[in-house]
Amino acid sequence: MPKKVNMYRCPICQSAVELIDDGGHSLFCCNEPMQLLQPNNQIDDFHTPVLTHRNGLLYVKAGTKAHPQSEEHRISFILFVTKQNVRRQDIKRNAPATAVFTDKDHGDVYAYCNIHGLFKTSF
Repeated sequence: MPKKVNMYRCPICQSAVELIDDGGHSLFCCNEPMQLLQPNNQIDDFHTPVLTHRNGLLYVKAGTKAHPQSEEHRISFILFVTKQNVRRQDIKRNAPATAVFTDKDHGDVYAYCNIHGLFKTSF
């Protein structure tokens, strides 16, 4: 089973954080409690991580259709979470919403959209 990773977003400024061990405390930003993001497991053409395994690498693309990558609306990062590791690939503005990881473990892959939230695929 992959590590548990919680993602939180500020309801005011929309900043997002990943938390590996919450320690039983609440997170605050802009003097407000941050909101726990629940991963969306519904298939979505622009957000759901699409996985391709090839030559020991895991290729990840956010959605089957190209996602906008502007300042206002973009995939900010892709995470690959396994039993042993949490690997993160930040996505630059105007760059394709893709990532490449070494492929030796099963786990969960998340794509975070700054507007629509967190999307997850497990394998």
